[in-house]
Amino acid sequence: MAICRYLQESAWHHANHLGFGYMENDKIKHTWVIVRLLIKMESYPAWEDVITVSTWPRGMEGLLAMRDFEILSAQGQRLGVASSQWFIIDTETRKPLPGIIDRDIVPLMTSTPAMDEQPEKINIREPLDYLETYKAYYSTIDRYGHVNNTRYVEWIIDSIPKEIHQSSLIRSFLIEFLSETRLEDEIQLFGKITPSEAVFRGIRSEDDKPVFRAKLAFLPA
Repeated sequence: MAICRYLQESAWHHANHLGFGYMENDKIKHTWVIVRLLIKMESYPAWEDVITVSTWPRGMEGLLAMRDFEILSAQGQRLGVASSQWFIIDTETRKPLPGIIDRDIVPLMTSTPAMDEQPEKINIREPLDYLETYKAYYSTIDRYGHVNNTRYVEWIIDSIPKEIHQSSLIRSFLIEFLSETRLEDEIQLFGKITPSEAVFRGIRSEDDKPVFRAKLAFLPA
């Protein structure tokens, strides 16, 4: 959960530094929307450890802008890497703006990938168990009235049995964001969790529309 927040804040600050972040986009009713995020951790920081998050825009895949990350300890040891895919959208129509992406981002990209594997579509064919229903309250939403994507991560982490948390670490975390959740929406969480891996699906109760999918892999602690 904390790692996802660090990545999101780093992306926000770096985009602002490059001149196509929240402040500039908000003036013209544009915003960034994350589509997929893949995190791979080699080890985790402990309480009061200092870490550094490096991030860079890496390239384009169709309408998607790619952004990668590297997480380092205070001693320079690599703790983990991540790769993400984003749209920039019109905040009123909620549609992607490929022309804006091409003009503003391509000249600033760095092609070096953080890892060989990239975020991909998650296909879940097996039946999943009902786990919990979550409701979007004011404390969960952002300034646009939508649930912040890190809340989905929180719901997933909280659904994992304590026995797995106590005996394992999350080695990889892939999440795919499919639809927005608004204030007072109810999201049903379904999943299949084993000691080695887990898959999840979030479904909006009102219309049975998929909101997110996720896939995790565990390693013994």
